[in-house]
Amino acid sequence: MKHIKINRVALLLFFAVALGSCKKYLDRNPLSANSQADFYNDAAQVQQALTGVYNAIGARSISPGYSNPTSYYSKLDLFTEIGMERGLSGTIASGAYDATNGTVAELWGGFFQVIQRANNLLLYMTKAESVMDPAEYKRVIAEAKVLRAMAYWHLISLYGDVPFFTKPPSNQQELFEFTRTDKKVIIDFLLKDLESAANDLDWNPAQAGRVSKGVAKGIGARLAMLDKNYTYAAAITDDIIANGGYGLNPVFQNLFRKAGQTANVNKEIMFYYPYGDADAGSFNYLNLVQGSRNNGGQSSHFPTQFLVDLFECRDGKNIAESPLYNPAKPNANRDPRMAQTVIVPGDTVVVQGFTSIIFDFYSRYITRYNPTTQVVDFPTIVNQDSANIFGPRVNGLGNLWRKYCQDRDINGTAGNFYKVGWVYMRFAEILLINAEAHLEKGSPAITVATSVNRVRARAGMPNIAPDVLADANKLKQLVRREKTVELANEGLHLADMRRWDNGAYAAKVMPLQMYGESNSPVKFTAGVGLEFINPAPVPTFDPVYLVPIAWPNGDATRLKRELRVFRTPQHLLCPIPLGERDKVPALTQNADW
Repeated sequence: MKHIKINRVALLLFFAVALGSCKKYLDRNPLSANSQADFYNDAAQVQQALTGVYNAIGARSISPGYSNPTSYYSKLDLFTEIGMERGLSGTIASGAYDATNGTVAELWGGFFQVIQRANNLLLYMTKAESVMDPAEYKRVIAEAKVLRAMAYWHLISLYGDVPFFTKPPSNQQELFEFTRTDKKVIIDFLLKDLESAANDLDWNPAQAGRVSKGVAKGIGARLAMLDKNYTYAAAITDDIIANGGYGLNPVFQNLFRKAGQTANVNKEIMFYYPYGDADAGSFNYLNLVQGSRNNGGQSSHFPTQFLVDLFECRDGKNIAESPLYNPAKPNANRDPRMAQTVIVPGDTVVVQGFTSIIFDFYSRYITRYNPTTQVVDFPTIVNQDSANIFGPRVNGLGNLWRKYCQDRDINGTAGNFYKVGWVYMRFAEILLINAEAHLEKGSPAITVATSVNRVRARAGMPNIAPDVLADANKLKQLVRREKTVELANEGLHLADMRRWDNGAYAAKVMPLQMYGESNSPVKFTAGVGLEFINPAPVPTFDPVYLVPIAWPNGDATRLKRELRVFRTPQHLLCPIPLGERDKVPALTQNADW
């Protein structure tokens, strides 16, 4: 897709039709400077306008004077306990931000741009109804409604109550008089909207990258979970599972490789943002921002040690319980998804077209490898501001993301790092929503286990153990853990983290001292792998949430970053951007901001 440059859109731009240029699955240029009176005259122009809505839902990072084609969805997990950004100052996860934060404003403007474009299309496309095929006309309406609902799901997850628009403002005065609408009212409207849209969509879209009946129902399930309407979420995901014809790709990592997305085995990918092979302007920077500086990357986005330690061992037990876990060899005997989601010290990855063992991907220290002793030493030279072509960087905690960053087979077979599409929704998420919804509504444990075990089986993990099935809290925490590790780095966890137990879960896992991998010297033996010579102790797991919350003697034994701040209810929602409230005084602010 040839994407467009879009300046940050505030709500005051709802009158504008700022649809940019595009070449992809619709093979049409969307609107640019055409007025409403001159457009929407035929099917081709209506499809161009729909392309503009699809462009906007891509949520690509746009700042004044600079266009980054990387989707903002890639940042959402960085606002949680499972991800972190390179810098410290002003990041959302650190808690050190306010209503002037640029990310907060950009997300607000980006998702309202989707709504603006969808509303313009829905209002003005009536001009073309008489010359369009009736089925196509209904399908365009349905697709626009699904994309609008998806944007509102993100806005509600981020900000709570938000302004609610189903059509463009009719006069200038309306631009300064709108207020926030109760999220319950918005969700109720959108669920009915999505039910109507689903009736006019097929289970399988004609073109990759477009929404379907299953996606419409899936967005409905997400909204229902936000609303704690578990009966609705369980029923609608039951329908998707029974009738959608979706399955799980047997090769997990192929979901995040270009060729695997194109093949889409078992139709697991329900909706994604494809990048065109023939279009040089159609790409993303995920490999750059998530990639190792050892390979010319920027190392801007990282997984946390919390996430790494959350992955179970192969026996289905956490690392504090499993006899398979060895702190000296923490990568051994783990859930296979760990190695397919994150890169940890000692992993094999593709570097510039060939395989290479990187002993210490991203440390706070400048390491020195002694080939005689086969030991990598950690001298006292701190590498906090080591320079490369991108300038000084503040480090992560020893791990990197693999998901979306290794579009090559491990033998070096060429792929395309920059053409991997962003997955908005896949069938594994539907199965896990189904499991959580059934659990919360009190369905039998075996019903919950059925969906979870399908996901675990694909990963090569055992079924849920009988003692877990018999314990309501253990089962709940396993479902949550499964959803977290399966969908990590897919931009979905923030909504879950904030809603679980009305914020009590977030209050437990967010205000933590950020520790990383062991700072011990490491040894690598061919055929055996990495071994920490003086390994850090096993983390302490919370007795209720069954997640790692403390790393004993971490100051002395581990890499270390910031102590995060998280206040409730303040940090359960982002602030309404100050710039929007300056323009529209009737917009109220969230609690404590």
